[in-house]
Amino acid sequence: MFWWTSLFNHKILLVMKRVTRSSLGLSIVPIIVMIGVGTVAYAFLEGWSLPDALYATIITITTVGYGDFSPRTLGGRLFAIFFTLSAIGLASYAISNLAAVVIRWEHDRVHRQIQEERMAVIASLSNHIIVCGASPISRKAMYFFQRDHQPMILVEQNEEKLRRALLYLDPEYLQKKFGRYQDITQAVDVTEDEQLSLEELTKRVHVPYLMADPTDDSTLIAAGVAQAKGLVATLDSDEHNLFAVVSARALATQMNNPSLRILALVYDDKNGPKLQIAGADQLIFPEKGIGMQVQSWMINPLMGDFWMAISFNAQAAYDLQQLTLTDHPTWVGKTVTQLRDQHQVVVLAVWRDGQFHYSPAAGEAVQATDALIAFAPKIGQQSLQ
Repeated sequence: MFWWTSLFNHKILLVMKRVTRSSLGLSIVPIIVMIGVGTVAYAFLEGWSLPDALYATIITITTVGYGDFSPRTLGGRLFAIFFTLSAIGLASYAISNLAAVVIRWEHDRVHRQIQEERMAVIASLSNHIIVCGASPISRKAMYFFQRDHQPMILVEQNEEKLRRALLYLDPEYLQKKFGRYQDITQAVDVTEDEQLSLEELTKRVHVPYLMADPTDDSTLIAAGVAQAKGLVATLDSDEHNLFAVVSARALATQMNNPSLRILALVYDDKNGPKLQIAGADQLIFPEKGIGMQVQSWMINPLMGDFWMAISFNAQAAYDLQQLTLTDHPTWVGKTVTQLRDQHQVVVLAVWRDGQFHYSPAAGEAVQATDALIAFAPKIGQQSLQ
């Protein structure tokens, strides 16, 4: 019996210590102490019974003061003056502290609810793209994923990078900060947008995120690597990208998702083969891409303008697309001319038997296993069916 009693008392003491150290304890304990002091003082100075002294103390602290209990002695009245002033101040402090505790509890509850909703969205993702790292390149890629309504999730462990990436997916923020025709003499205040929480940002742009290490297996599993269509590794070094690629490829194989397509950013050309051996399907060389763009605009300016028009103009009715016949079974057997006349699809090349067949003849019929590189109406603006 003694052992159970000691354990119970120990538990009570632990709870009391936790309460006294908390904000709630800072509000409750002083009130309890003041009630005790007031009760004892009134009983001693006025000769009241403990219930009467307690009653007088409570109506003093609550400033009710019915008038049926008033100190008769000089000592009792002096004590009542100082006690009333102290009680009012302490009660005000306690009420404000309690209000802060309630607000904090409510904030934490709402935050937990939003987190649960975000994790539910992540759990429901399928055929999506996992973006590892909030780099400038990944921000641009995410812009196009978002434009094409491609489901995705951003994984980044740096909160500031994560916030900036989500902000750059918000059209209103981009318009205010980088509006093309914005009057540069008039500053646009974006402080309110930049102070939004991550949860508010992700709800605004409809892109879920995980603030975690993208090279960690558990993070990739939580991001849905088993159901993902692809993964883009754009971390801050080739080493980190290598870790992300190795983890993603191994997990995809283990979780029966061997078709996961992995793209990796390469900073040093000599590391490219290592990333491919690790499991990357395609490598991204930023300098080469920029160099080709410069060459195109300098030597073939119209072609450069054309490419920019179809790539960056969200209002353009046509786009360069990869189309598979499995997605468009009614096209099987139709000729290149029929696809152009009936569906406004201009076939530039056909992927067949592991190679491209460029500029197919007008009378050539497409086959069920073909993939087409075509200039075609955008999905959603004009149906391809």
